[in-house]
Amino acid sequence: MGIPHGFSHQVRPGGRAQAAGRPVHRRAWLLCHRPEAAGLARRRARTFLERRRMDQHTIDGVLLLVSELVTNAVEHARPPIVLHLHVGPRGIRVEVTDSGPARREAAWAASCGPEERGRGLRIIDEVATAHGEGRAHHRALHWADLTTAA
Repeated sequence: MGIPHGFSHQVRPGGRAQAAGRPVHRRAWLLCHRPEAAGLARRRARTFLERRRMDQHTIDGVLLLVSELVTNAVEHARPPIVLHLHVGPRGIRVEVTDSGPARREAAWAASCGPEERGRGLRIIDEVATAHGEGRAHHRALHWADLTTAA
């Protein structure tokens, strides 16, 4: 999938482009900055991927990445939060953009004990083919790629 090209690309709901003669499906959703955002993001991502006839193993991996990236944004970042999915011939990219670090964590996140924290990046390391982050135009980007069968 490659390293993100900054934030110059526009993602339109249901957008479609071509990559080496094969379609690339793109979708973006604006999410509420609340604990429920991860669940809503998973439901929307599942529907999007099922409509593209993705296998259940791939869907499960993507949903895990969506859940971790969205939860991190809700816990540690400022709104707005946007989930982007890009489905191409070689894989799926999950991107979450936000307005950068919050001055303080959300009250519900701060109430979690140490044993309930810090597993997200380890999970992403295990599931994703590659992942990273970047900044541009007062926005933060956190992304993870999942390779699929060609």
